[in-house]
Amino acid sequence: MGVILALLAGSVAMGIGGLYSIGSADLSVQDEQPIRFSHHLHAGTLAIKCQYCHRYATRSPVAGVPSMAVCQTCHQSLPQTTPDMKMLQTYWKEKRPIPWVRLQRLPDHVYFTHEMHLFAGLSCISCHGNVDRMSNTPRAPTYEMGWCLTCHEQRGASHDCWTCHK
Repeated sequence: MGVILALLAGSVAMGIGGLYSIGSADLSVQDEQPIRFSHHLHAGTLAIKCQYCHRYATRSPVAGVPSMAVCQTCHQSLPQTTPDMKMLQTYWKEKRPIPWVRLQRLPDHVYFTHEMHLFAGLSCISCHGNVDRMSNTPRAPTYEMGWCLTCHEQRGASHDCWTCHK
């Protein structure tokens, strides 16, 4: 009986894990975006600051994906020289949001805000790396508990469970 319960619990855990990974960085086949986006071009060559596009990072739990209107502040006056730029304009003209693929998802029991980390003096590259050198949309590094705790320890941040867990 105990073996059956253990197998059942394992199956449930695997099912929950599978559901959790949908839309997250856990599945490498999901890395391809509907429109290629070069952080190297935008953040590097053009020196656009992260918060220009990710406007909610300083005042919200999530940084947010830029809206089409944010993209259009520059792209409406640029020549459509690449297939991806043409696709961007197609989405805009058809009033459809770009179906970006989510590359990272934290479990529901984890409390994380970009706002809190930026307020503590961390920069975007502290966690995301040098995106200004990345030619595509980077996958977030692992955000497993050990990775977070190592950072907290290095910076003297709280190790209290309730700091990060609901």
